[in-house]
Amino acid sequence: MKPIFAKNLLFCFCLSLLGNFLFTTPALAAIDLVKSAEFGTVYYLDSAGLRHPFPNQATYQSWYGNNFSKIVTVSSEFLAKYPLGKNITVRPGTALVKIRTSPEVYAVTTGAVLREIKDEDVAESIYGLNWHKRVIDIPDVFFGDYALGKVIDEKSDIPDGLLYQDQDTKKYYYKLNDLLQPFDSVKSVLTNQFKLTDAVVSDQTYLFAQRQRPITGLDQRIFNLLEKPTADNRDCENKKLKAAVIFLTAADYNADQLAVLEKIKSEVSPRFALATDKLSAIDLSYPTIIMTDDGYLTTRRNDGSREIQNELINTFYDQHPDAFDFLILWTNFKIPAENTNEIAHFTPIANRQKGGNVDPLNWSRSYGTTGKLKGIITMGDISKYKPETNAGLNEALNLVLHEILHQWSAYVSFIDSTGKQNFSLLRSPDFQHWSYYAGFVSPLGGSGWIDNADGTFTSQLSKMADTNLRQFSPLDLYLMGLIPYQLMPPFFYVKPDVAGAIGNTIAGQAQWVDVSQIIAAHGEVYCNPY
Repeated sequence: MKPIFAKNLLFCFCLSLLGNFLFTTPALAAIDLVKSAEFGTVYYLDSAGLRHPFPNQATYQSWYGNNFSKIVTVSSEFLAKYPLGKNITVRPGTALVKIRTSPEVYAVTTGAVLREIKDEDVAESIYGLNWHKRVIDIPDVFFGDYALGKVIDEKSDIPDGLLYQDQDTKKYYYKLNDLLQPFDSVKSVLTNQFKLTDAVVSDQTYLFAQRQRPITGLDQRIFNLLEKPTADNRDCENKKLKAAVIFLTAADYNADQLAVLEKIKSEVSPRFALATDKLSAIDLSYPTIIMTDDGYLTTRRNDGSREIQNELINTFYDQHPDAFDFLILWTNFKIPAENTNEIAHFTPIANRQKGGNVDPLNWSRSYGTTGKLKGIITMGDISKYKPETNAGLNEALNLVLHEILHQWSAYVSFIDSTGKQNFSLLRSPDFQHWSYYAGFVSPLGGSGWIDNADGTFTSQLSKMADTNLRQFSPLDLYLMGLIPYQLMPPFFYVKPDVAGAIGNTIAGQAQWVDVSQIIAAHGEVYCNPY
């Protein structure tokens, strides 16, 4: 005998609401809501061939309202072909939930995460005077279908996954990853199965960054019954890196431009392995993504250049996996920095590694990533690169490695013999590159001085056939976490006899530095798990 209590906990409808359709084979891909002719549980069929039960009517209605017309009655043989998956949970942004045996009230956020609302004052400040009318009960037995998140303890902490309306403009937005994305119309709000009464009306719009691209029509990111919880996916990956390449065009591009980009791209992985002495690798096998500005990705400036908007990265992640440590971006137009002396640019997004004088960082949510993305490398106009010659190719590759290395390197000071913090290893005034006087060579600077034992030093760069063929220095590799401090040899920088002296050979004194002095200033390099 089947246990009666289990059946009563599952969502049942009268057959009169469901229609009299009966299918015996799973060949009709358009079917996604089904129930058996023999019992009343309603299931959602996913694209992987699993069936997911709705635990109760309130859960179903949080997604489909009072629309039961899409539910198809099928045979038991049909259902048997679909293995049972996890339960469907209450749709984020449509209801507050509680269980009967506990007084806590929770907001449901994306990925079936419950965030307890601290008290009635906070609930009222976010959801209004009638907040209690949003509360529905979920049976205790299904509480385990949800994960628990951070407590909501203030008015500004508006949870993700809800319909948001600006109190003054009356404009509707979808809130996700601390970003507000506007709907282009009320029709698009309704198309995504929200009711206008679901909206949280707030005057806190100024607290959130806004996406430029509006939501038009049905958006699968919004109406996703099986969305997974977002997590802080920042990591300290340094040995098996992945990067995606984006070619952003302002108008039509030509085959020659793309060929130049692909030539450089094809050589990055082998050059990176060589530069790191095969201690690290970077995978650029993901196909190049060509994105044409549609009015949302750039803004034109008075000097004729175009400024790239964050919407570019958000749009990328709307369509591609969050699986990359770096995004490398080329354009077929000038960016503002190219009207100065800056050739390329590194934008840090997330960092968990300590010991390199780089603060813990997490701007991930503003860019549509959960933390995997470490940084964005903007290489600028593809027309300035000439990889058809060895010299031109080496210059481009050294620049890519230079920008990647900015994730970890060329920020450290050390404690000198007087006990003071000393920044002589770094180039002034930016303190983000190695000094001209550093006794090693790196894509981030340094001259690799050779001691002539007569009070003078000769630059190693002056003896190189191509100064763009640079290895990562041992200090770079240490700061990347690729070699332990115990294997770090001492190194020196030159203190010139004449301040500011330059040339292939200069007079000065070697100032030796041990890695223990860097550790004294910043701590040992390690991955911070928090």
